[in-house]
Amino acid sequence: MSGKFGERLTPIQRTVEDINDQAGLFTSNNVLVSHANLNRLEDLNTRWKQLQLAVDDRYKQLNDYGKEGAPPNHGFLSASVEPPWERAVTANKVPYYINHQCETTHWDHPKMMELMNSLSDLNEVRFSAYRTSMKLRTVQKQLCMDLLSLSAAVESFDSHGLRAQNDKLIDVPDMVTVLASLYETIAADNPSLVNVPLCLDLAINWLLNVYDSQRTGQIRVLSFKVGLVLLCKGHLEEKYRYLFRLIADPNRLVDQRKLGLLLHDCIQVPRQLGEVAAFGGSNIEPSVRSCFEKAGKDKTTIEAIHFLNWLQQEPQSMVWLPVLHRLSAAETAKHQAKCNICKEYPIVGFRYRCLKCFNFDMCQNCFFSGRKAKNHKLTHPMQEYCTATTSGEDVRDFTRALRNKFKSKRYFKKHPRVGYLPVQTVLEGDALESPAPSPQHSTLTQDMHSRLEMYASRLAEVELRTRSNSTPDSY
Repeated sequence: MSGKFGERLTPIQRTVEDINDQAGLFTSNNVLVSHANLNRLEDLNTRWKQLQLAVDDRYKQLNDYGKEGAPPNHGFLSASVEPPWERAVTANKVPYYINHQCETTHWDHPKMMELMNSLSDLNEVRFSAYRTSMKLRTVQKQLCMDLLSLSAAVESFDSHGLRAQNDKLIDVPDMVTVLASLYETIAADNPSLVNVPLCLDLAINWLLNVYDSQRTGQIRVLSFKVGLVLLCKGHLEEKYRYLFRLIADPNRLVDQRKLGLLLHDCIQVPRQLGEVAAFGGSNIEPSVRSCFEKAGKDKTTIEAIHFLNWLQQEPQSMVWLPVLHRLSAAETAKHQAKCNICKEYPIVGFRYRCLKCFNFDMCQNCFFSGRKAKNHKLTHPMQEYCTATTSGEDVRDFTRALRNKFKSKRYFKKHPRVGYLPVQTVLEGDALESPAPSPQHSTLTQDMHSRLEMYASRLAEVELRTRSNSTPDSY
């Protein structure tokens, strides 16, 4: 019932958002709007906010009805592992995994350990932006998040009472409840592709690794939403707009502190993949300053249009996200061209065309591994294509190559062209590893499981005492 009602509200929500975006464009372009229209817009936003609050309150009442305080049954997740593995939980409901054959315990699901180990094969990719996006694409597919639409994720957040709760904490049982509804929806459309217990357990594992490495059993609702939105499928600009709404105030404005909170949650993803050094490290202050400087001098708040304009420049800290979307688009692309190095035809995936050598193409495998040709140099400017080229693009590239033929080596040293590599400084990240040492289980420590629960409970208490609820609470 709530799902059908949510579907009826979605078009209204989009209309209200479009009207506000249009009003913002008028303001940014110094177009005067009459006081009557401004008053009507304010009244519309007020009524829409009241409707949202009323619906959220009703959803909460319906969800609580008949529960009598009983926690949901998540016993089905025990099927996510097979012998000799066993799934167990700590006192604060954080899952861990026991290998009875080796007599060891681990925070990571056995499939997550296999996944993270497999990502090391991608370290051969030369460029950090591509390397990170390929690792994240592998994670995305393993969790079946590439089958989850952005609209379905947002609707699930709202139907479970998470709207306007971004400053709150969400515990593992509540995360499981939300993810269960998401994966049931995905599995209904893709029954042969989705193993619900396994995918759900891996999703919880991933979110805890990224946002709760100490296993307190709770993360911020904002982090929960951001972590899932970054992995789901959808148009890139729609993701950007939703991320902005998560931190915007009632006037649809964002200050530096709120932007910093969002970027901090985003940068934790490449950090978990061992690639954070290539994207400016964990310090998000330069990125916040860059965004506000692009918006204009002495600005204390930014609008959605400023945020979008900044992201369209593919800033260093966030470049891995648009590259991930291009990588996804390129997976099924076939180019009617032959790789001049390995002779692959047609080229599948990314295609790279040299803008100095005539009629010189490379497939993504040769490009990523840095393979060389007799006359082609790695310093030559390259053009990337994730979809098949048009005749106009072919003519444009030929013209560029013709002009570049007459430019000296000194010119290219003075004007480096790295359009295929948005991140110009390639630094190696940290080695891939688990977020925290896995607790060991042996015959010498018979009561390890009980002690593990005690340690996790203590960590949770410390975290709750020190954590400040300062996250914006707007969407």
